[in-house]
Amino acid sequence: MPPVTSSGNSRWVDPFIGCDPAALPEPSGIAATWWCAKPPIGNTHPGATLPFGMVSACAYSGAYVTGYGKYAVSLTGDTPETLFDDHTALGIAHFQQSGTGRIRMYYNYFLTTPLTGTGLEGLGEPYPLEQEEARPGFYSGRLGGIGVDFEVTCTKRTALHRYHFPENCRGKVAVNLTSGGLLIDGMESYPEKAKARAIDLNTYRGRVLIEGIPFYFHLKCLTEVRDSGFWEDGRILDEGEEKFKATKESRRQELPFGIWFEAVNEGEPIELRISFSLHDKHRSNEALEIGSSRTFEQTAAAAGQLWDSVLGKIDVEGGTDEMREVFYTALYHSTIKPADFMDENPFAPGSGPFFFDLSTLWDLYKTQLPLVMTLWPELGKDFVTFLVEVARREGAFPVSYLMDNGPERFAKQATGLCHMILNDANMRGIEGDWDEVLRLLWKTSLSGKGRGGKFAEFAKNHVVQPLSHTLDLAFANWCIAQLAKTLGDQVIYDRSIPLSYHWRNAFDEKTGLLSADSDYYEGENWNYSFRFIHDMVGRINLAGGEKRFVELLDLFFGFAEPEPGRTVHRFEGLNNEPDMEAPYAYLFAGRHDRTAAVVRNVMKYQFTTGRGGLPGNDDSGGLSSWYVWSAVGIFPVTGLPIMLIGSPIFEKATLHLLGGDFTVIAENQGPENFYIQSAELNGQPLDRCYLKLSEFAAEATLRLKMGPEPSDWATSTRPPSFLN
Repeated sequence: MPPVTSSGNSRWVDPFIGCDPAALPEPSGIAATWWCAKPPIGNTHPGATLPFGMVSACAYSGAYVTGYGKYAVSLTGDTPETLFDDHTALGIAHFQQSGTGRIRMYYNYFLTTPLTGTGLEGLGEPYPLEQEEARPGFYSGRLGGIGVDFEVTCTKRTALHRYHFPENCRGKVAVNLTSGGLLIDGMESYPEKAKARAIDLNTYRGRVLIEGIPFYFHLKCLTEVRDSGFWEDGRILDEGEEKFKATKESRRQELPFGIWFEAVNEGEPIELRISFSLHDKHRSNEALEIGSSRTFEQTAAAAGQLWDSVLGKIDVEGGTDEMREVFYTALYHSTIKPADFMDENPFAPGSGPFFFDLSTLWDLYKTQLPLVMTLWPELGKDFVTFLVEVARREGAFPVSYLMDNGPERFAKQATGLCHMILNDANMRGIEGDWDEVLRLLWKTSLSGKGRGGKFAEFAKNHVVQPLSHTLDLAFANWCIAQLAKTLGDQVIYDRSIPLSYHWRNAFDEKTGLLSADSDYYEGENWNYSFRFIHDMVGRINLAGGEKRFVELLDLFFGFAEPEPGRTVHRFEGLNNEPDMEAPYAYLFAGRHDRTAAVVRNVMKYQFTTGRGGLPGNDDSGGLSSWYVWSAVGIFPVTGLPIMLIGSPIFEKATLHLLGGDFTVIAENQGPENFYIQSAELNGQPLDRCYLKLSEFAAEATLRLKMGPEPSDWATSTRPPSFLN
């Protein structure tokens, strides 16, 4: 394993956090009342990848959901059952999901396996996975039984493999061009077409079409080889024999097909580079050449340096080593997705921004994308351009975007998310063609193709099902109106703003909650009832005023017990994300003390070190981003021009923004001192629990004095309503 040379923040990262079922501190107090809606496992993987990287490479067992590990499909709050008795691997696969649940696409393409027997003996067999080590951009281990050590690292579009064989073995490596998905019925992936050709004994190139996406590849063995060639269905093909029959019949038969290399001498290592492009063969060849002068060690070191740069966007002081490990691993998980496929759009010619793996946009829009827009506005600019391209081509903005040619819409989860994301980006000063954005938002919502969708249904009936979508659409129309107002389009503003008032139609005024008569996704009406909307003052009044609103929140979080016979669906505790912003809802009723107590309990009992350190699916970093924001002590409200103030766990956190630093200093903070006693912004007293976006800026300092008891800080001010 290449030596660790980093002195930056990547040294704190443990990529194994979240790989196993949750092993969290025993909860007490209010945390003991929270429940699990989904399997308590992060579904992360420890493989090598770059920040927002195209390529990932990790040991593959075929287990749910990333292909790594030993767990079967589980959709309940119980600990997932095991698919395999032991932790095994069939080799190294590429393009893993990160922390998702059941989303239909599981990638794990180009399975690469070292072999030590005669011919292709051992191909397709699982081997014990031992001696794993990982750090950002690097992953290694041993395949037991055959005694082969492996190492993988990556560049933006290339994976590098190195295999060390026993001294008495002339090793081989086989690359399966037709692998994909999981070893679970209904979760496999098979190519529709594939072709490959040899350039020379060490180099092959080709194209594999899977789920409508073309993967152009160049495969080069960097070490000298004795022989190489094609194989099919576990059999080495003779020279000149037909290489691959890409038909529907062969796809149904699931015949594996690939390329193999054999070392010259016994005990010699084999080192491979596999480069990829979704665009054309020339770009895959270009990717192979970029960085080709670097050794494996130099490539791994460069990956680590890139991670240091990304993770260096936030520096924290104080706290324990364990706290820094949890924090920087959360920031690491927050910056794996979405995958930046710049100049790799498989659906259009030419260059430009393109992203894949927006698998859980309904989570990312709340926490992860505001983090991206804040710390990497240049990436935010690319993301806006990407959304515009998708809307032009497909006639709709996505609710998710997977690596296939018919992006899943996941229509039940959410709707109108890009309207909030784009308004948020505009408010945060992200560059974009905002006139075109507004035109497309309008065209895909209440004009053009939008006339037949949920926006049109909402415009006609002022309510849609599930009722959480009524909140989505009311907020989305408010966001359209704000962008129209900014750009001076009175017609669109006048059409959109009246629709933003109909959030009320989702609520039962008798209970102060969303109506229970709706089919909510992965939660109940309670879990969606405390979402942020653009009219929190009106929403609190609908509940019967601040006192009643706080009483409902107290029941939800476990500060109070319901009267006999009343059913209360409690907070999901970040095991799932429909109510991930709810701890901050207290702020709109003047109860910062309650927010502080809840967020500190979440961070104390729901996140820890070790493989079981996450409470639920990380969902492409949506969960981890919640932790990053909350640990720093501020929290975004996507689509609204405010940032909420929470309860930071570090004495000092510095966010390195474009143009300067934003610093949060928490004097006297500690495990028991989590209540804010007073606050200053740039040396001036601050008696409110939120910042305006204009105040959350470079060269600003938020200083908080913490104590063990609630104070009267921010009890007389409230975040405003944005609907007049």
